[in-house]
Amino acid sequence: MNALKAIRIKISIGDCWESPALHVLLTKEDGVVVARCLDFTVLSHGENEKDALKSLSDAIKEYVITSVEDSKLENLNDPAHSKYWRMFNELETRKLNQSFKRSLSKSILLKTPKKLAKLPTSITYA
Repeated sequence: MNALKAIRIKISIGDCWESPALHVLLTKEDGVVVARCLDFTVLSHGENEKDALKSLSDAIKEYVITSVEDSKLENLNDPAHSKYWRMFNELETRKLNQSFKRSLSKSILLKTPKKLAKLPTSITYA
């Protein structure tokens, strides 16, 4: 299994329901791309990322509809095994580090440390 990408997606079922952000791990296994929703332990596959994600969205739709029909909403959240969460977090951390380096090279490196020390900081919620 080769980890490819960690992404967050939302699934919509018509205009009736939109999921919160879901954690999806994309891996390459036996020549196909596997898409795992770590929040629901639902997975699917395809020849490429787009096909795997489309198939995953259909699988999540069926998973949600079945849970609603069976009145089993309390069982809806069924997180994936911790090894998949670790893979997701490692990929997401790498992506964050790359983004961090890019943002530094575009802005902070243009200023001297003395100028930076005088600048105020602020907090925004992402």
